[in-house]
Amino acid sequence: MNRKIQTVAFLGGGPAACTAAILLARRGVRSVIYHQPKRAPLIVGESLVPAIVPAIVPILRLLGVEDEVRSYSTYKPGATINLGDTVNFHFVFANIRGPLPGYAYNVPRDKFDDTLLAAARTTGVKIVEAHAGVEKICGVEKVKLDDATLAAAKEIFNGQQPDLIVDATGRVRLLPKLLGLAAREGGRHDTALFAHVDRTHLDFDGHVHTTRLDHGWSWRIPLPGKVSLGMVIGAQHLPKFGPTKEERYDNLLKQDSVLMKVAKDAKRVTPVLEYTNYQLVSEKLFGDGWVLAGDSAGFVDPVFSSGLLIGMQGGVLLAEAIGKGTERAFKKYERECIHHLECWHEIAKYFYDGRLFNSVSVGEKMEKKYLWVRLTAPWYRNHFGKVFTGAASNSNFSIGMLRWVAEYSAKQENPDAMMIR
Repeated sequence: MNRKIQTVAFLGGGPAACTAAILLARRGVRSVIYHQPKRAPLIVGESLVPAIVPAIVPILRLLGVEDEVRSYSTYKPGATINLGDTVNFHFVFANIRGPLPGYAYNVPRDKFDDTLLAAARTTGVKIVEAHAGVEKICGVEKVKLDDATLAAAKEIFNGQQPDLIVDATGRVRLLPKLLGLAAREGGRHDTALFAHVDRTHLDFDGHVHTTRLDHGWSWRIPLPGKVSLGMVIGAQHLPKFGPTKEERYDNLLKQDSVLMKVAKDAKRVTPVLEYTNYQLVSEKLFGDGWVLAGDSAGFVDPVFSSGLLIGMQGGVLLAEAIGKGTERAFKKYERECIHHLECWHEIAKYFYDGRLFNSVSVGEKMEKKYLWVRLTAPWYRNHFGKVFTGAASNSNFSIGMLRWVAEYSAKQENPDAMMIR
């Protein structure tokens, strides 16, 4: 793949595809997004993170859509973690030093996705509201658009195959399945149930709340006029709450001892969505005339709201690679995307096994005993806080420090008290 890329077909019109397509249009690359308007009533990924460039809020500014997103979203100043009645952690983005915004947004995903799609159309990207037909070329690891799909964008492609096909079909992962591409699954096999409710208790306005349940954990994301409430729980615990996803969700609200406190008066106002696959990394992200983007490349556990960050950050990186059009550029794109996915999988592992917040607890105890710990505590908290701003995966130093502290703290104190049950 060492050629000038002038035409690109995006299979799917989510945030990763729109981000890349907008940036490419500004470079003069002609792009088509094949997008089916019908979609699930809810989409995981409603809470954005600030992070450092190039991340969500700076990307919104780069795409020219932040003012519109702000108009229909909930201002998000921080994050709250509840692991028990007496174990709580609160992080305010403005307190994290570094070149990053001190805020983010909680977004209604239908409006957010429509904003990005409209921005792409305004920039000159052609939007085809139809499914893209893709065929495997026999004998090689290569694909092509079928005749009907090409004809739907004949003014862009002139009857010729596009220079590049980008799979942005999300967890459908069209090209990996068609080409038989290998992928590594994460170690968790939980089920996520989520819906919108009319209200819940919130410790801090605008904060995304991550709360340990009797089994598993939940998120509460405040949105305008409602709250997104999701539950992530081991599949072995679900049958006792009912045979359907709706019964399981509603019964968990009524029976889990933690949800009974924070959402006892909550009324569900949407259908329930269920996810069982949310930890995966593709081993190969590009080939001859094709590339994977967004969730097609890999996806992470919903904890820490990193999904949209990874997808849109990947869109920026992909636009840079396409602009250069070289094998080296696409290898860099592949390497950086896989790095971010693996970093977030590692952080999620520390969350589940208790080591992440055990390190905070051990650190607070050591502050009372040792002067050198008190002196270095602000510096450590700043790096630890990057997990919640989304900046952690952009810093090898922060990840390395987090890894060392998690291991060291586990030797000082058993982390089981902090683990997700």
